[in-house]
Amino acid sequence: MVATFLSTWALWSVFTAASPLQAPAPTVLGPKAFQDGDVIEITDVQSTSPRLEQGDRVTVRGRFRLESQKDAQLSLYLTQTQGDGREEVDAAQTAHVRGLHGEFELSTTIKHRGVLHVTYYDVQSGKPFGGVYFGTRAQMKQIADWDVSEWYLQD
Repeated sequence: MVATFLSTWALWSVFTAASPLQAPAPTVLGPKAFQDGDVIEITDVQSTSPRLEQGDRVTVRGRFRLESQKDAQLSLYLTQTQGDGREEVDAAQTAHVRGLHGEFELSTTIKHRGVLHVTYYDVQSGKPFGGVYFGTRAQMKQIADWDVSEWYLQD
């Protein structure tokens, strides 16, 4: 009986400790800006819900082309539309990319209200130099008038 209880408890703990299931989340692209030759292409967005809101775990896959610099930090971040702008960074939401092209997978848990983006950051200065916003149709409609070239294409 004790053995049955222990094996049942062990099996239950494996299932309850597993990450929430993710499924394809329909998304649309929003504002974007890039240096000449740079591209970030989002090919797949998986999420614990299609709403892409607080509490959801999100995984983004895609391809990049980086011609303006030899390397960069590629990050999945959230621009808060409500809140103080502070955000903890999880190691899975940023990757060091090198070379002209490659693939990426980035993940985060949405902790605040806002909109997601995948962005290149200069390795030395930390300044953004290109990126793309994405989300639900309603989220992208809310930020359709944002001019991100002011942020991404500064000298």
